[in-house]
Amino acid sequence: MRPILVWSFLGQQTAHLNLSSLSSSKTPAGGRLDSTTSIRRSVLQEPTARSPSPRRLLASDNRSTATPMGEANATGTPATATVRVLAVSRVAPAPAPAAADPVVVKLSFFDTPWVVLPPIQRVFLYELPGGDGEFTAAVTRLKSSLAATLAVYLPLAGKLAYVAGTGDVVVDCVDDPGVAFVEAEADAGIDTMDVRRLASDEAHDIPAFLALVPELPTKVLPAPVLSVQATRIPGGGLALGLSVHHAVADGQAVWRFMGAWASAARDGSPVTKSLPAPHYSREAVHVPNGDEFARQMLKMVAPNLPAAGTVADYDFSQRFRLARRTFYLGGDDIRALKLRISALAEAEAEAEDDVVADGRSKKKPVSTFVALSALGWTSFVRCKGLGAGDDTYLVFLADLRARMDPPVADGYLGNCIKGCLATADAGDLLGERGLLVACRAIQAAVAEMEAAPLAGSERWIQKMMGLPFARLANVAASPRFRVYEASDFGFGRPARVELVSMNNDGEMVLVGGRGDGEVQLSVSLDPARMEDFKAHVFATSAAPSDSAAAAAN
Repeated sequence: MRPILVWSFLGQQTAHLNLSSLSSSKTPAGGRLDSTTSIRRSVLQEPTARSPSPRRLLASDNRSTATPMGEANATGTPATATVRVLAVSRVAPAPAPAAADPVVVKLSFFDTPWVVLPPIQRVFLYELPGGDGEFTAAVTRLKSSLAATLAVYLPLAGKLAYVAGTGDVVVDCVDDPGVAFVEAEADAGIDTMDVRRLASDEAHDIPAFLALVPELPTKVLPAPVLSVQATRIPGGGLALGLSVHHAVADGQAVWRFMGAWASAARDGSPVTKSLPAPHYSREAVHVPNGDEFARQMLKMVAPNLPAAGTVADYDFSQRFRLARRTFYLGGDDIRALKLRISALAEAEAEAEDDVVADGRSKKKPVSTFVALSALGWTSFVRCKGLGAGDDTYLVFLADLRARMDPPVADGYLGNCIKGCLATADAGDLLGERGLLVACRAIQAAVAEMEAAPLAGSERWIQKMMGLPFARLANVAASPRFRVYEASDFGFGRPARVELVSMNNDGEMVLVGGRGDGEVQLSVSLDPARMEDFKAHVFATSAAPSDSAAAAAN
């Protein structure tokens, strides 16, 4: 029987679940909650403070991936990075939620596929030239503003718990809600721990990045939803690391939370006219038979609850084999790319007498997301050495909030996303019209989703069954996520923002860049393929010939 390929498009984790194990696996004793029992269990077993002690990230640590510059050394052994944990405290919502109004949120079927996935991990790098005093002040500001933000984003202060009597997984904020906050410092003796180098290098320093994000236990429920780490980097830097459980929030929700937290730190309030208070009742994403679909999904992906199962035990050693780099495409680059696609579309329309196919005009303009996804997909196919007759695939997630009936109100804190699949022959993507072919395939996948937003939502994971992983790329996030603007806590915008938890060959992450109109493209690939990928990206986004530009104008 084929395995199920389970994707976390924001968390960037994958794993395989063998369907034959579902009938034979046994539930471990203990750890379950009766449906009538109050859910009361500590999120983390930890002291409120620790004496300084080094924490080394070794090859066996499942948060460690590669040597500096994102690649394994000659022996295949990853380098190590060291941070020293100074204190671990708990940040509770302030003001605390009323005892008479406990919050327990049952996950929707949009949430449940992500229960067994490892957390989303991001790092934000800041330059703080003021030394230790500025770092201490920044940490104080981060903690107090986090407390205020958690008071309105309460599920992020809770924990995931399993209710045995009903088979549901819930977010429990009843007992002692709060978030683990780690304060740490990087080893001053490690030259690679320099915030300016980490922020400017094209290649990711994976051991360093992983040392700068906190752990978040997810293998057994109850499990915390969020943890935070602030690390002082010698020479004037601060690294803010976040680990978030994907079952509670998708990318849109996480970035709204980040914007609210930054607003609280910078301006004194997490709720503003542009950032209204969130809502998290799963009734907002009501779907017929949704509760039953959610339970069926849990039984399939996590048959051993409260143990999270094989996905959380995923072998992270494959991270050592991959390189990760980040490229920045400016406004001129993106306009040139769209111009190239427009010229291809006009040439095609002229050759075919401007016919309309599949209800879409041949001249339909492409969005920035479609254009850059097509660029990444064609670059992936080219660097992989695929050819005519090889079916190839691009997977991405669509936000359904505005597409639901009725639409989901702005500020929903949860998952409201659906997987989309674009398919094309590699030979067509490698041809002169390859960019246009890729755009049309992506647009077709979007059109299919928009025509019936909920159709097949309960089966989208199964839809991935049997897809050849070596010919599949995925795109996460969106250029609409203005991540640098969203994470200004009052001590300036970050010098770099990265998704640390990228683990698969062919993963791409698109977010708004540091400059106006800029988009940041991060990619995870086989190191031997990376230079070809980069060369194709920049050759294809270069300005077309003057004649083509004149024709497009």
